[in-house]
Amino acid sequence: MSEKAPTNTDEVIDLHASEKNPKKKKNFKAVLGKIGLDMIPVVFGILIALFINNLRENYQDRKLLEATLSSLSKEFQKNIEGIESNRQRLTQLSDTLRHYREEEMYSIFDLAAKADGVGLAEIYSINWQISLNNNSLRLLNVQTIHLLSKIDEKHKELNEQASIIYPIVYGPPFFQKGKEGLAYRKGFEIWLTAYIGNEKELLTLYEDFEKAVADQ
Repeated sequence: MSEKAPTNTDEVIDLHASEKNPKKKKNFKAVLGKIGLDMIPVVFGILIALFINNLRENYQDRKLLEATLSSLSKEFQKNIEGIESNRQRLTQLSDTLRHYREEEMYSIFDLAAKADGVGLAEIYSINWQISLNNNSLRLLNVQTIHLLSKIDEKHKELNEQASIIYPIVYGPPFFQKGKEGLAYRKGFEIWLTAYIGNEKELLTLYEDFEKAVADQ
Protein backbone atom coordinates (compact mmCIF):
# COMPACT_ATOMS: atom_id res chain seq x y z
CA MET A 1 0.00 0.00 0.00
CA SER A 2 1.52 3.34 -1.08
CA GLU A 3 2.30 6.02 1.50
CA LYS A 4 0.16 9.10 1.52
CA ALA A 5 2.05 12.16 0.20
CA PRO A 6 2.32 14.97 2.73
CA THR A 7 -0.02 17.83 2.09
CA ASN A 8 0.54 21.55 2.64
CA THR A 9 -1.61 21.20 5.73
CA ASP A 10 0.77 18.56 7.11
CA GLU A 11 3.76 20.86 6.49
CA VAL A 12 2.09 23.72 8.30
CA ILE A 13 1.31 21.39 11.22
CA ASP A 14 4.95 20.20 11.34
CA LEU A 15 6.18 23.79 11.23
CA HIS A 16 3.94 24.78 14.09
CA ALA A 17 5.01 21.69 15.94
CA SER A 18 8.69 22.60 15.56
CA GLU A 19 7.96 26.14 16.72
CA LYS A 20 6.24 24.80 19.83
CA ASN A 21 9.19 22.48 20.50
CA PRO A 22 11.97 24.61 22.10
CA LYS A 23 14.70 22.08 21.33
CA LYS A 24 13.89 21.96 17.62
CA LYS A 25 13.62 25.75 17.51
CA LYS A 26 17.04 26.09 19.10
CA ASN A 27 18.59 23.64 16.63
CA PHE A 28 17.04 25.52 13.72
CA LYS A 29 18.53 28.82 14.90
CA ALA A 30 21.91 27.16 15.36
CA VAL A 31 21.86 25.89 11.78
CA LEU A 32 20.97 29.35 10.49
CA GLY A 33 23.73 30.90 12.57
CA LYS A 34 26.30 28.43 11.30
CA ILE A 35 25.27 29.09 7.68
CA GLY A 36 25.58 32.84 8.31
CA LEU A 37 29.04 32.46 9.82
CA ASP A 38 30.15 30.26 6.94
CA MET A 39 28.92 32.86 4.43
CA ILE A 40 30.87 35.76 5.97
CA PRO A 41 34.31 34.63 4.68
CA VAL A 42 32.80 33.91 1.26
CA VAL A 43 31.25 37.39 1.02
CA PHE A 44 34.44 39.05 2.22
CA GLY A 45 36.45 36.99 -0.26
CA ILE A 46 34.23 38.11 -3.14
CA LEU A 47 34.44 41.77 -2.06
CA ILE A 48 38.24 41.61 -1.74
CA ALA A 49 38.55 39.96 -5.17
CA LEU A 50 36.36 42.66 -6.73
CA PHE A 51 38.40 45.38 -5.01
CA ILE A 52 41.71 43.93 -6.23
CA ASN A 53 40.35 43.48 -9.76
CA ASN A 54 39.13 47.09 -9.75
CA LEU A 55 42.56 48.31 -8.62
CA ARG A 56 44.25 46.28 -11.37
CA GLU A 57 41.90 47.66 -14.05
CA ASN A 58 42.41 51.24 -12.81
CA TYR A 59 46.18 50.72 -12.91
CA GLN A 60 46.02 49.37 -16.46
CA ASP A 61 43.76 52.24 -17.56
CA ARG A 62 46.13 54.78 -15.99
CA LYS A 63 49.16 53.19 -17.72
CA LEU A 64 47.33 53.24 -21.07
CA LEU A 65 46.46 56.90 -20.55
CA GLU A 66 50.04 57.80 -19.63
CA ALA A 67 51.42 55.94 -22.66
CA THR A 68 48.96 57.69 -25.00
CA LEU A 69 49.69 61.14 -23.57
CA SER A 70 53.42 60.45 -23.87
CA SER A 71 52.99 59.45 -27.53
CA LEU A 72 50.97 62.61 -28.18
CA SER A 73 53.65 64.77 -26.55
CA LYS A 74 56.34 63.22 -28.76
CA GLU A 75 54.17 63.64 -31.85
CA PHE A 76 53.41 67.27 -31.01
CA GLN A 77 57.10 67.95 -30.38
CA LYS A 78 57.88 66.58 -33.85
CA ASN A 79 55.26 68.92 -35.31
CA ILE A 80 56.71 71.85 -33.36
CA GLU A 81 60.17 71.17 -34.76
CA GLY A 82 58.79 71.00 -38.30
CA ILE A 83 56.85 74.23 -37.91
CA GLU A 84 59.79 76.06 -36.34
CA SER A 85 62.17 74.92 -39.09
CA ASN A 86 59.87 76.40 -41.76
CA ARG A 87 58.64 79.45 -39.89
CA GLN A 88 61.41 81.80 -41.02
CA ARG A 89 61.01 80.74 -44.65
CA LEU A 90 57.24 81.26 -44.64
CA THR A 91 57.54 84.59 -42.84
CA GLN A 92 60.14 85.76 -45.32
CA LEU A 93 57.94 84.66 -48.22
CA SER A 94 54.97 86.51 -46.71
CA ASP A 95 57.04 89.69 -46.34
CA THR A 96 58.31 89.36 -49.93
CA LEU A 97 54.80 88.94 -51.31
CA ARG A 98 53.69 92.01 -49.38
CA HIS A 99 56.68 94.05 -50.60
CA TYR A 100 56.03 93.25 -54.29
CA ARG A 101 52.25 93.22 -53.93
CA GLU A 102 51.57 95.54 -56.91
CA GLU A 103 54.39 94.36 -59.20
CA GLU A 104 53.02 92.47 -62.21
CA MET A 105 56.40 91.38 -63.52
CA TYR A 106 56.91 88.73 -60.84
CA SER A 107 55.31 85.32 -60.50
CA ILE A 108 54.87 83.39 -57.26
CA PHE A 109 57.86 81.31 -58.35
CA ASP A 110 60.04 84.42 -58.71
CA LEU A 111 59.18 85.72 -55.26
CA ALA A 112 59.45 82.28 -53.66
CA ALA A 113 62.99 82.06 -55.06
CA LYS A 114 63.83 85.37 -53.37
CA ALA A 115 62.52 83.96 -50.08
CA ASP A 116 64.36 80.62 -50.26
CA GLY A 117 61.36 78.63 -51.58
CA VAL A 118 58.06 77.37 -50.20
CA GLY A 119 58.06 74.73 -47.49
CA LEU A 120 55.22 73.42 -45.36
CA ALA A 121 55.69 71.35 -42.23
CA GLU A 122 54.18 67.87 -42.23
CA ILE A 123 51.57 67.66 -39.48
CA TYR A 124 51.46 64.29 -37.71
CA SER A 125 48.32 63.26 -35.87
CA ILE A 126 47.45 60.27 -33.65
CA ASN A 127 43.81 59.34 -33.16
CA TRP A 128 43.89 59.51 -29.36
CA GLN A 129 40.20 58.61 -29.03
CA ILE A 130 40.81 55.21 -30.63
CA SER A 131 44.03 54.67 -28.66
CA LEU A 132 42.19 55.06 -25.33
CA ASN A 133 39.44 52.82 -23.99
CA ASN A 134 36.32 54.22 -22.30
CA ASN A 135 37.75 53.90 -18.79
CA SER A 136 40.97 55.69 -19.75
CA LEU A 137 38.97 58.48 -21.37
CA ARG A 138 37.16 59.01 -18.06
CA LEU A 139 40.52 59.66 -16.40
CA LEU A 140 41.15 62.65 -18.68
CA ASN A 141 40.06 65.97 -17.25
CA VAL A 142 37.71 68.18 -19.25
CA GLN A 143 40.41 70.74 -20.02
CA THR A 144 42.70 68.16 -21.64
CA ILE A 145 39.86 66.68 -23.72
CA HIS A 146 38.87 70.17 -24.87
CA LEU A 147 42.48 70.97 -25.84
CA LEU A 148 42.91 67.72 -27.75
CA SER A 149 39.69 68.38 -29.66
CA LYS A 150 40.89 71.88 -30.58
CA ILE A 151 44.29 70.49 -31.65
CA ASP A 152 42.55 67.92 -33.87
CA GLU A 153 40.50 70.68 -35.47
CA LYS A 154 43.61 72.77 -36.08
CA HIS A 155 45.45 69.78 -37.61
CA LYS A 156 42.52 69.23 -39.96
CA GLU A 157 42.36 72.90 -40.89
CA LEU A 158 46.08 73.09 -41.70
CA ASN A 159 45.95 69.93 -43.78
CA GLU A 160 42.96 71.29 -45.70
CA GLN A 161 44.81 74.55 -46.32
CA ALA A 162 47.83 72.62 -47.60
CA SER A 163 45.64 70.60 -49.99
CA ILE A 164 44.20 73.84 -51.38
CA ILE A 165 47.58 75.45 -52.11
CA TYR A 166 49.31 72.43 -53.66
CA PRO A 167 47.57 72.85 -57.07
CA ILE A 168 48.86 76.42 -57.18
CA VAL A 169 52.40 75.67 -56.06
CA TYR A 170 52.73 72.70 -58.41
CA GLY A 171 50.66 74.07 -61.28
CA PRO A 172 50.66 76.84 -63.95
CA PRO A 173 49.53 79.60 -61.50
CA PHE A 174 52.90 79.31 -59.75
CA PHE A 175 54.66 80.66 -62.84
CA GLN A 176 51.97 83.06 -64.04
CA LYS A 177 52.95 86.74 -64.46
CA GLY A 178 51.05 89.88 -65.46
CA LYS A 179 47.60 90.77 -64.15
CA GLU A 180 46.53 87.15 -63.91
CA GLY A 181 49.71 86.26 -62.06
CA LEU A 182 49.17 89.24 -59.74
CA ALA A 183 45.70 87.94 -58.87
CA TYR A 184 47.18 84.52 -58.06
CA ARG A 185 49.86 86.14 -55.91
CA LYS A 186 47.34 88.16 -53.90
CA GLY A 187 45.27 85.04 -53.30
CA PHE A 188 48.42 83.16 -52.32
CA GLU A 189 49.37 85.94 -49.89
CA ILE A 190 45.97 85.76 -48.18
CA TRP A 191 46.28 81.98 -47.92
CA LEU A 192 49.82 82.19 -46.55
CA THR A 193 48.84 84.74 -43.88
CA ALA A 194 46.01 82.49 -42.71
CA TYR A 195 48.27 79.42 -42.72
CA ILE A 196 50.97 81.12 -40.64
CA GLY A 197 48.29 82.32 -38.21
CA ASN A 198 46.96 78.78 -37.79
CA GLU A 199 50.45 77.46 -37.15
CA LYS A 200 50.92 80.02 -34.38
CA GLU A 201 47.60 79.03 -32.83
CA LEU A 202 48.61 75.36 -33.00
CA LEU A 203 51.90 76.07 -31.21
CA THR A 204 49.97 77.82 -28.43
CA LEU A 205 47.64 74.82 -28.13
CA TYR A 206 50.65 72.50 -27.86
CA GLU A 207 52.00 74.60 -24.98
CA ASP A 208 48.64 74.53 -23.23
CA PHE A 209 48.47 70.75 -23.72
CA GLU A 210 51.84 70.21 -22.03
CA LYS A 211 50.68 72.29 -19.05
CA ALA A 212 47.44 70.33 -18.85
CA VAL A 213 49.29 66.99 -18.96
CA ALA A 214 51.57 68.15 -16.13
CA ASP A 215 48.45 68.85 -14.04
CA GLN A 216 46.68 65.63 -15.12
